[in-house]
Parts: sequence; C-alpha cells; structure tokens
Amino acid sequence: MSPLSFADAVEKLSHAGIQKKEIYLIDLVLLCEMAWADGSVQEGEREILFSHLNHHIDSINRLAGCKVLEHKEAKELIRSFLDNRPGKELLETIQEVIAPIRIDQINRANAVRTCLGILNTCLDIASSSVTKYPYGLTERFTQEEKDYYHKITAILTGRRTGYAAYNGQSIDGE
Repeated sequence: MSPLSFADAVEKLSHAGIQKKEIYLIDLVLLCEMAWADGSVQEGEREILFSHLNHHIDSINRLAGCKVLEHKEAKELIRSFLDNRPGKELLETIQEVIAPIRIDQINRANAVRTCLGILNTCLDIASSSVTKYPYGLTERFTQEEKDYYHKITAILTGRRTGYAAYNGQSIDGE
C-alpha cells in the first residue's frame, strides 16, 4: 500500500496536467514511455498500445458500472503522448501515484490483473519492433527497454531493486 493517499495522488496529477477521468489512463502513459524507450515509436507499438487502450477502457467502464471513459477521448490523449514523448516530470509524477490511483483502490485480484496487464503490454510493445536489423541473440529488446521494464516492475510491485538498477546503482544502493 502506498503512503500517498488517493486524494493527494489526484492533486499531484492535477498539478501535472492530468485531471478528472484522465487519471484512469495514467497506466497508458507509462506504456507510451515503453514505446519511446528505444528512442522512437514504431507502428507495431502503436497498434499494441491502442489495442490495450480499448481493453483498458472497457475494463474501467465495466468496473465502474457505467460509461466513465470514451474511446475517442482516450485515444486522442494517448496519441498526443505517442506523437510527443511524455516529459520527465510527468512520468515521475505518474510513477509516484500509480499505486494509490490504479492499484490500491481495487481488490487484490484486480490489482494483480492490472499490474500484469501493464507488464505484459510492456513486453508486447518492446518485442513488437526493433530499431535495427540484424540484431543479436539478446538484442530483441534494447537495453533502455529492459531498464524501463525493470523500473516499472519495481514501481508496480513496490520492490526497489529494479529501480536501483535502472538508476545505474548497485542493488545495495552504492
């Protein structure tokens, strides 16, 4: 459980420009950053992201019991992050508030499904397109994609080892 309350998380997002029902799309912004991790967003990555977006919106609306999110509005917001890479401050804010907004508010089974959905889509995005051919046996994912995947895993699971590795630190923090 995050030490940040839902209300505090919503306020932080509001200051970062994410307001109202857009808060339920923040996991998709993290996925946009996965698409950007290798330096460019390829068509296959867009297709995977928009497929996930459709499932995500349907899931949110089903959980809410009414139509909270519109596909068209969500696609426009996410397209803006695919066309222009999300800024570092916005990403840091989303990483800080993802747990209280999208994970802590739902039951454990749905929280696990949400986390796995984000992580699985990260893998799908990273594996869908490569930036250069031929690539070596361990180069299907770029190092930046691998690092970002570990960072997101650490954030979603509350473990800091992946995050420390992402920041170029040893696991001990040295």
